[in-house]
Amino acid sequence: MNTMQDLRQCPDVATLKPAVHALCSRFGRIERLDILTAMHEGQQQAICFLRLDSPENEQALMKTLGVGKFGGEVVFVVDLVSPDSQEDSGPSSQWADSGNF
Repeated sequence: MNTMQDLRQCPDVATLKPAVHALCSRFGRIERLDILTAMHEGQQQAICFLRLDSPENEQALMKTLGVGKFGGEVVFVVDLVSPDSQEDSGPSSQWADSGNF
């Protein structure tokens, strides 16, 4: 099972958030999950910032997903599935409502 590929099937943050939670919670309790959305070269992306309950659990997650850390948080980017009709209006980003975990 290609877990990052599964996340790339999500069309929006509302769908991505529970998918990230389901995937990452297998490695430990999620302490924090923040998602920043951005447009890059016409592709909508979600930049996920995550903290688990222990450094060991974070290491296991990073090794499995092939991702790294930035500023003390596990970080990975997911290209969201977007309709072909969206026009590229240039780079933009915004914080998604991440809630608390």
